[in-house]
Formats: sequence, C-alpha cells, structure tokens
Amino acid sequence: MTNEPIDEEVEARFNPVPSLITLCNAFCGFASIVYAITSYVRGEPIPQACIWLLLGAMVFDTLDGLAARMLNAKSLHGANLDSLADAISFGAAPAVAIFVFIRRNCPDGSTTAVLLVWASALFYLACTLWRLARYNALAFTGKKDDGCFMGLPSPAGASMIYSAGLFIPRLELGPHLFFYFLLGYAFLTSLLMVSDVPYPHARRCVSGEPRVLSFVFVCVVLGSILVFGVTAMVIWAYIYFLIAPLAELLVRKKAGRPARAFLFSSLGRKPSSRI
Repeated sequence: MTNEPIDEEVEARFNPVPSLITLCNAFCGFASIVYAITSYVRGEPIPQACIWLLLGAMVFDTLDGLAARMLNAKSLHGANLDSLADAISFGAAPAVAIFVFIRRNCPDGSTTAVLLVWASALFYLACTLWRLARYNALAFTGKKDDGCFMGLPSPAGASMIYSAGLFIPRLELGPHLFFYFLLGYAFLTSLLMVSDVPYPHARRCVSGEPRVLSFVFVCVVLGSILVFGVTAMVIWAYIYFLIAPLAELLVRKKAGRPARAFLFSSLGRKPSSRI
C-alpha cells in the first residue's frame, strides 16, 4: 500500500477492503515463518513454499495499494497496517530464514559462530524495520521520490535472502568459507536496505516509454516465470539487485542530476563538488 500524507478528509473515507488484502500479506509472512521453523526442526532444507509465500506477500502488498487507490480509501489505519504486515513478511520471515539456513550450515557449534548467526538474523530484522520507518517518514512528510526507492526495497531484500537457499549452495565452497560467505551475503543485503543506493520503482519498467518495449518487458518477465518457475523469479531478483542501481545512476548522470547528492542525502552529508 502506498504511504502518502493523510488528512482528516481522507481518514473519513476508511474502507476495510484494502486492509483485508494487507492482512493476507501478513498471513503469507507468518506461514513462511512456520514453514522455515518446521524445516529446521525436521532437519530439512527450507522448502520452496517459502518463496511462493514471499511471492504471495508481494502480490498482496501490491494489490492493497491498487485497491486503496481504486476505492479512494487511503487511510492512516491502512498505511500503518501495511507497514506492520511488511515487517512480518519482509522482515521477520526472512530473518528467521537467515537464522535457519546459516545455522544449519554452521561448520561448528562454537559460541562465536552461533553468536554470528544470531547477529546476522537480528541485523537483517533491524535494517528492515529501520528502512520501513524511514520510508514512512519520507512518505508522510511528502519527501518521498515516487520514481525511485532510497535503498533496496524490503521485498527485494527478502527475495535475495530466500534465493540464497537455492543458488548459493551450488557454489560448492568449503564449509567454513561457505559459512562466512553466507554471513557476508546477509549483512550486505541488510546494509543495502538502509543505504541511499537508488533502486527504480518497478512501475517505471511497466509504464515507461516507449510503451511497446514496456509491454514486451512485462511479457518476457511473466513468460519466463510461467515457464521456469522459481528459477526465473530468482534470476530477475538478482538482475534488479545488481543492475538496477547502476542503471539508475547512469540515467541520473546522463540527465545531469547529481548522483552523489542522491546517495548521501539521507545521511545529512554534503557531497563533494566533484561529480
């Protein structure tokens, strides 16, 4: 659901439909947590059901905003509920997945290793909550850039965490190297969420110009997901994760917009005069 400044007149138009859709987002996140914990207790890999539940949460997270706009039902209640649902689906659920996956691949049971596992999971959860709070603050004060996210969006961050369970094991690293690689991966994803790295909004790819290219792009994405399933979803997530910020910075530089000013704006630091 899109967070925008709420006034008294808007609040009076409260409609429960968008909020009910938002609750479905939270339900998907809760179910993902249950699946992850169950797999840990049974000594099994994190099931692909967690990824499909993440996809469901992302769909509901999009639909509630669409419903709110169609029904003219934006409200402070809905905006707060949306953040709480996101905290569950894109914060708590991936944090549990981090703990389960890295703890299972811990090469030894030393206190230091276990503390590192806890630290990576808690750090991810903290960064997600920080990012959601920052997003809400920018939205409610009218300072949010509608065309671009500041930092990796929490749904994309959750996608990167779940995809790690599918692709990173294929690297065939040694047990200790694999363990520390997972820790670094989790910390990097967490830091990107609270960074000022620009990530373009997905709707810019859908509604961009020319429209024919946008239509082709959407068809390619949906078609690949239908044909290749979870694998295609993970590949597109990595493309967004790695290429999107570079492409956004190139676009800003070509347009003569200060890239460094954008990167450091939320930190309260003045960028260097050299671009």
